[in-house]
Amino acid sequence: MQITDLTPVGKTKTRVTIDYDRTLVLSNRDVLQFDLRRDREIPEETREELWKKLRRDALRKCGSLLKDMDYTEKSLAGKLAGNGFPEEIVREAVEAMKEAHYVDDRRFAESYLQSHAGSRSRLRLRMDLLNKGISSDLADEILAEWEEENGSRIFEEEVGQIRELLRKRHYDPATANWQETQKTKAFLMRKGYSSEVIRAALQD
Repeated sequence: MQITDLTPVGKTKTRVTIDYDRTLVLSNRDVLQFDLRRDREIPEETREELWKKLRRDALRKCGSLLKDMDYTEKSLAGKLAGNGFPEEIVREAVEAMKEAHYVDDRRFAESYLQSHAGSRSRLRLRMDLLNKGISSDLADEILAEWEEENGSRIFEEEVGQIRELLRKRHYDPATANWQETQKTKAFLMRKGYSSEVIRAALQD
């Protein structure tokens, strides 16, 4: 393993490039401590000590992040990668958090539904889960379970959501012309509401 580049990151950190294609971000103090210099081969003993420290730092960073909010596996990995940890360290840290049940994508998704189901369409909820790093298979599974348990209530809530949106848009189905109605339907479809729910909401 050879250090092929050292690039300052702000005033206190350095991006270390190894063998041209692997990067990690270290504090300037660590760079000095491990005597990391451009074009220098990293001795195996130094590499082991450095990776051991990176593992500790990654776990500490996980603890700091998870103290304030929940993360999905993907979003936690993204945070760690964004802080300059190498891929294998990120993978190990996320796996450790999973094994300790500090990270649980199913729990995250179920909690998200409980918090937001009353104010968003099913499609919007699914897109939110995917954007937060929940896999499409898990998102569909949890949404199906949620719909099975709350089918009629979900329909009524979505009708209520649409009517509140219409009120804010000053739309009155009793007086709207065809063009206004089509424009409103298109708007609601983009919000993720089904045609069945839209029809029910537009009825007087």
